[in-house]
Amino acid sequence: MVAVPATDPAVSADIPRRQVDFDFDPARVPVDWYQDDAYVSTLLDALSLLFPEGERFFVDSVKALRHHVRDPQLDAAVDGFIGQEAMHGKEHRAFNEMFLAQGYTSSVKLERQLKGLLRLVRRALPARSQLAATCALEHFTAMMAEAALREEGMRDGMHPAIRPLWVWHALEESEHKAVAFDVYGAAGGGYARRAGVMLLTTIIFFAFTLWVQTHFLAERRLLWKPWRWLRGVGHVWVYPGWFTRLVPAYLQYFRPGFHPDDRDTAALLATWRERLFGDGGELRANLRGAWVQ
Repeated sequence: MVAVPATDPAVSADIPRRQVDFDFDPARVPVDWYQDDAYVSTLLDALSLLFPEGERFFVDSVKALRHHVRDPQLDAAVDGFIGQEAMHGKEHRAFNEMFLAQGYTSSVKLERQLKGLLRLVRRALPARSQLAATCALEHFTAMMAEAALREEGMRDGMHPAIRPLWVWHALEESEHKAVAFDVYGAAGGGYARRAGVMLLTTIIFFAFTLWVQTHFLAERRLLWKPWRWLRGVGHVWVYPGWFTRLVPAYLQYFRPGFHPDDRDTAALLATWRERLFGDGGELRANLRGAWVQ
């Protein structure tokens, strides 16, 4: 077994636990809130539907092996990770309630199916494999988060009432991107399990996301009207190809010596922390204080 190399936990220990509130008014936000595009909007809606239960799974998998952590800085980082993920679940649930009010009634059934899938994962996989799945999914969110923070074009397509949620979430995913990975290393997790679980997780993640998005498009009676969503397919996968451009970063995960902090995002995070929550920051008014777990 090849052990996962641990990073200096001080790198990821500064993880603020912010309590924020966003207002999602279904009467003010269009159903196709990303550039009036049904495909991209339903894809991001599908991802949002996964977040509340997914974040809970992440937290549980880290807590299950936290007793292996001996470094106080990594232990403090775990506290920050738990606080941030809890708040992400809360705000994405509010967002999901908005698109439920807009007519996506299948979201209730789909979330129930997701809970069933995660129950099966909890029963079938040992604790280290569950944490390896969390590491895999945290890599997905870290890749997408960094892209969202770097690419103005990606952010500009979002409706102004929705953009703050995704930018804030991207910032915090980048802040805690190494925590689950470091706990996995502290718990003796190895490379073979990490790589194998990533392959399995990739298949399940994309299959379930597509399942949810297909239901949303069918509920809109757009599934068999490709002229309504093919432009979005091209936007995401061809040009500018936001997701396709993540493939090199995805493949880096399979390098035996990989660590999430290999991609230095310190300057990017400093810029966005100031832009969002500094004096006069864009989301300063949404900040209600520290999140206490």
